Amino acid sequence: MQKSRVWMFFVALAGLCWGVYVPLVAEGGKELHSAFAAFLCVGAAYFLLAVLLPILILGARGKRPAWNGRGISLSTLAGVAGAAGALCVIFATVVFPGPPMFVAPVIFALAPVINTIVSLFWHPDEGAFTIGAPREPVHWSLYLGVVFAGLGAALVLLSKDLPGILAGKWPDFSKGYTFVIFVLLAGLSWGVYVPLIAQGGKDLKNSYASFLCVGAAYFVVAVLLPLLMLWLLSGRPDVPKPEFGASAVTLATLSGAAGAVGALCVIFATFEFKGPRMYVAPVIFALAPVINTIVTLFWYRPQATPRSPAVLALPEALPHWSLYVGIILAGLGAALVLFAKELTEAKHAAHLRATGHAPNAPVIASEAVKP
Repeated sequence: MQKSRVWMFFVALAGLCWGVYVPLVAEGGKELHSAFAAFLCVGAAYFLLAVLLPILILGARGKRPAWNGRGISLSTLAGVAGAAGALCVIFATVVFPGPPMFVAPVIFALAPVINTIVSLFWHPDEGAFTIGAPREPVHWSLYLGVVFAGLGAALVLLSKDLPGILAGKWPDFSKGYTFVIFVLLAGLSWGVYVPLIAQGGKDLKNSYASFLCVGAAYFVVAVLLPLLMLWLLSGRPDVPKPEFGASAVTLATLSGAAGAVGALCVIFATFEFKGPRMYVAPVIFALAPVINTIVTLFWYRPQATPRSPAVLALPEALPHWSLYVGIILAGLGAALVLFAKELTEAKHAAHLRATGHAPNAPVIASEAVKP
């Protein structure tokens, strides 16, 4: 019997969606001249795909989720974390003086590390606030993955200035590195997002119900909040007014659609994959930063005409080789970290089954959703 390869399609599509998310939202924000306007478009896309779509699917299936306060709260908190991470990504790309290819790989390397730490030490099945040591010994690949992810992120951040550093000219780190704060906050938000949505889906016993709660949170945080901020900032002369052109709105909305579709594709990938789910997420987190870099290299705004729209062409100048090495290390590190986490959790589940204390089978994969 031939094994299904459909899961590979969803893995590739999820990596593609998350890989193009940052370039799309960065370009949309530049054309809109407002981070909150770009965030509003992202929220509108999430409302369509993460609220209306789950409602239609739940209605068509006729299966009532196990609605409960704990599941709704955790899933909604996941949506708040995801939306906060999306906003931090927008601010990071706005503050960063260079192309977004230097921003996304660091976030993709940081988020899995935080996700793994939270997942290993937070045991929600034993109580909402139960924190303790990992229930099984951590696999050695976790430590190697953290080293690779950290080294890769450092190389990405320093790749712009590495030629000068090798020549003995250190950059002024007090200038132009504000974006690191938003990168760290984005990694933190997306890192806690996954454990929250995973446990919320288990409690609700329905992945689409938890995704609906995420969409509701996005509507509040990424639609109502940007509308309020745009209204409050509209009378300030030092704040540029958003330019809601068709191209700008389309790009920013497509970024939100890419994030939501990527989340759905991971759910489908883990459903279609017939083996242990631990192999799905590492491939996606290794693939996304590579796709992000390829897209950013060949789809960019020419430096000579900063007001012109982005074009699809060969890059004017290739980045330093350390950027590519950093992206490979960051992706490999993220993959190893996630693999180690899932392997540890699988061993713990097997131990519980062997001792007759098997937990309920999860409806949603722990690595299944990202903003």
